[in-house]
Amino acid sequence: AFAYLGTVEPEAYSLDLSFRILFMIIIGGVGSIIGAFFGSAFIVLLPILLNIVAHGLELPTSVASNLELMVFGALIIFFLIVEPHGLARLWQIAKEKLRLWPFPH
Repeated sequence: AFAYLGTVEPEAYSLDLSFRILFMIIIGGVGSIIGAFFGSAFIVLLPILLNIVAHGLELPTSVASNLELMVFGALIIFFLIVEPHGLARLWQIAKEKLRLWPFPH
């Protein structure tokens, strides 16, 4: 916490920051180090990508911010139902598939 925010005090943690950290853990994968990296990169880069798409489609900023919340909510539901081990498990599956790709048998 000190490395991330530069200070450790109760006022530094908002409800939004707590939810973002929880989303990083859920989307990245609970219980894996690589999942923590994938989750944090995904949570940091997804709003940037959504803003680029929103500006490309010329959507108002209020719609873009609501779009971000809807996408985060849909991804949380998706990962909790379909892939509870998160992006770390998807990365592991992709590596196994590519290892055997040219010769499936």
